[in-house]
Amino acid sequence: MLLPFFTALRDAKVPVSMKEWLHLMEAMDRDLAGRRVDDFYHLSRAVLVKDEKHYDRFDQVFGKVFAGIETVGAGEDPATDIPETGCGC
Repeated sequence: MLLPFFTALRDAKVPVSMKEWLHLMEAMDRDLAGRRVDDFYHLSRAVLVKDEKHYDRFDQVFGKVFAGIETVGAGEDPATDIPETGCGC
C-alpha cells in the first residue's frame, strides 16, 4: 500500500527523496503514527513535504491513494516497502 503512495507522489511532481521516504518508513516501524490514516497523513506530510507549495498536490495524492482506507500498514513490513530510485536521487 505504501509503495504506490511514494510512486504517486513522484508522478505528481512532489519532490520526495529516498532519504525522506526511509525516514517515514523508520517512523512507521517505530509506530509513531499508529495505524490510523489521519495520524499517518500528518506524519507523512511532515516528513515528506519540505515546501508548503507542494501541500495541495500531496493532499490530492493522499486522498486518491488512501480513499476509503481506515488503517495504514497493518500486517505490512515497512522494511520491504523500499522503492527503487531510478531517478538519480
